[in-house]
Amino acid sequence: MNSKIVAGFFLGSLLALGGCAVDGAQGDVDEETEASADELSVNAAKLVGAYTGDGTVRPPTFEGLVLQHDGTFFADVDTGIRCVRAPCPSSVRIEGRFTATTKTLRLNPKKGEAATSYHGKYSYTLGTKKLSLGRAEWSGWTESMGRELSYCSEAKDCAGQGLIHPMCVGYWDCKANACGYKCGMPVAPIWPASASQLVAESPGGGFVAPAPVGSTCTVGRAKYTLDVATKKLAWEECSWNDQGKPYHLVSGSRALTAAEMAQVDAAMHGVSIAKEQICGADKPMLTISVTTPEGKKTYTDAFYSCMGGNRTFVNGIDGVFGAFRDIVH
Repeated sequence: MNSKIVAGFFLGSLLALGGCAVDGAQGDVDEETEASADELSVNAAKLVGAYTGDGTVRPPTFEGLVLQHDGTFFADVDTGIRCVRAPCPSSVRIEGRFTATTKTLRLNPKKGEAATSYHGKYSYTLGTKKLSLGRAEWSGWTESMGRELSYCSEAKDCAGQGLIHPMCVGYWDCKANACGYKCGMPVAPIWPASASQLVAESPGGGFVAPAPVGSTCTVGRAKYTLDVATKKLAWEECSWNDQGKPYHLVSGSRALTAAEMAQVDAAMHGVSIAKEQICGADKPMLTISVTTPEGKKTYTDAFYSCMGGNRTFVNGIDGVFGAFRDIVH
């Protein structure tokens, strides 16, 4: 697929993504240099907690920022980029370690990993319920963040936040970007153990050349139907070639091996409910449907999540189609 991005974004995003810049004023550098390890530790401890963005004057926007007791942090950043073709870096996750003086917060990348435009030094003011950020090299940029009990985009974000929970065997979950703890064994919301059938379907098309005259399908059209109990996979795919001959559907079926079933299982466990909204174009509308004793649920590629409606949008759907294509071919 053509990966050209047509991006409409604000000047702030250009500044955020534009490479190196002078990292703060000399006074801030001196304060960081002269602060003792104890002072840095005390200042960092005051900032420990979870914060969610209340809005900025312009992108980028920290949707969530978690500063943890062990000196690590993670943050979800809305870059301000809006795409019409994949891939679309409208949201990024940054991680690493943080330090703080009385005036500045520094977000450092993980050891061995390159810094992004969103790592670096920020000025801050801390109130009882608010954390306000600024950054010298993003002229005029500020963000007000509200203090929260927790922040997450996935359940795995919750464990390191030192949250109080019931004294029982259980698990964390993440709903509406807040952590919750449940006693008992976790239930996979999209791919539960009770699933009896999985259907992955693509109508084909998107940013591809028109099919030759006489074709009965478009490039990318495919449907994979897996019966979980029998491990039987049935498929139909649009066969295509570079000889200019018409395209036609080709079908087949066979039982999967244990390794192949594990491949599908791993891909499905990589699918998660989308939180962000993306307005994509020139990509087929991919869907997966999971049948359980409670009924059938259909999930749609989050690449088109801004379409809204009654659809449930998910990330990671491409991995499911990739697993089926690998198995078939």
